[in-house]
Amino acid sequence: MVRNALLSLLTCVHLTSFGQINNLNHADNYETVPYGSLGSVEKIGNGKQPMILIAGWGFDGNIFRPLTDSQQHEYTMYVVTLPGFGNTKAPPMPENNTSYSDLYWTNGIIQALKGLIQREQMNRPILMSYFTYSNVIALRIALDYPELIDKVVILSGMARFMANYPSYEPTSLQSRIYYTEQVLAQKWFKTVSKETWDQGNFTPVGFSKDTLTAQKYWNQMSSVPIPIMVRYLLEYYCTDLSLEYEKLKVPTLVVMPQFTQEVFKEPGNAYWSTFFHHSWWGAKPANSNFHLITISDSHAMILEDQPDKLLDVINLFASGKLSPYDLKR
Repeated sequence: MVRNALLSLLTCVHLTSFGQINNLNHADNYETVPYGSLGSVEKIGNGKQPMILIAGWGFDGNIFRPLTDSQQHEYTMYVVTLPGFGNTKAPPMPENNTSYSDLYWTNGIIQALKGLIQREQMNRPILMSYFTYSNVIALRIALDYPELIDKVVILSGMARFMANYPSYEPTSLQSRIYYTEQVLAQKWFKTVSKETWDQGNFTPVGFSKDTLTAQKYWNQMSSVPIPIMVRYLLEYYCTDLSLEYEKLKVPTLVVMPQFTQEVFKEPGNAYWSTFFHHSWWGAKPANSNFHLITISDSHAMILEDQPDKLLDVINLFASGKLSPYDLKR
């Protein structure tokens, strides 16, 4: 998530890039994969319960390594890297008149995951997302195809786009789509430079308590070509699954990092809480299938900072033994 898109739009002038950069299309020499492809799928483990692990915005399947290394006898895991992340190739861009609200790439991924479930003959897998955007895919499948899956686990997800500037928060999905397509896409992301993009992206400190680990994840995210990040981001901005919470029929665990005070020492870092905590307000009251739990002393990459706590929660939830009163670890 580019944290300061709105502020940058209001305060920055980037005339040097205008007319020279078009981040809404791939570079001329970029090689794509067929629409509806996944970036990569790695099958790990031989446990009875199938599980699909979907890495989030900017990351590859290695972010699940603490889970896949330790749980191979508990689950059969399909580790998914989305197309364009982790040195994989992205799909073609849609036609120029295609609305971001059509979720062109997102729907292609959903169909690919349905195909994976069918080809591997999975019996009601657990879907797990990690970091932003991939939670939209997991919840969309849960809402539209509840008969296909058993449970959903969301690690460090963001329920919906929040502007982080309340006076500019879109008041409806329709206004959010208009703001995304007419303002963010055309007047900011289309011509934003790499330097400005990186300056406005998530700060490293929020990824992990360990400085080197945090920088590793930031570097991986930053290495993805901007057109790929922008396409996913703009489709994500055009969703608001909170409008459909009451329809959810699948038990869903939302695991939130608490974040230490180290994160908030840096000016402007309150967005970590806004995105990863506040965006979930209203989920539990709307539907008892939601279970929200916070992992203390952790940043966004919870599997790095608190693997034992998190794995215990995941295993209890998967087995149906997680207490509804278990709200913090």
